[in-house]
Amino acid sequence: MSVAVVHTDSPEGRAALVAAAREAADRDERLVVLHVLDDDGAVARAQEEKVRAAVREVLGNDDWDLCTEVHDGDRVGAVIDLVARSGAERVVAGSRGKNAVGKFLLERPLQRLLIEVGVPVLVVKAA
Repeated sequence: MSVAVVHTDSPEGRAALVAAAREAADRDERLVVLHVLDDDGAVARAQEEKVRAAVREVLGNDDWDLCTEVHDGDRVGAVIDLVARSGAERVVAGSRGKNAVGKFLLERPLQRLLIEVGVPVLVVKAA
């Protein structure tokens, strides 16, 4: 099995990567990085390489798999599909909720992920 992490190039995305790598190591499972692409073809290949470089920069290794999907306007739906396809037992996602309201209410896409994905979700925020 594996631990999946929703990748975004942001402080909360980097915090999620670190937490997911720790979670995967603790569970002795493979880390799968999930990334939603905006386009396919040459643009997607360039985007994938950019994601690989960003993940390597944070984790410092290549001990993970990248799973991508082109969205059709529904980015959260694409993430949910990626989670199912990855076979992950757990998903890690970053949250940017730093103010009082943000601590009480999660962002809408994150709320939807929590409701619709069929595995536990660990939500982390940037330090």
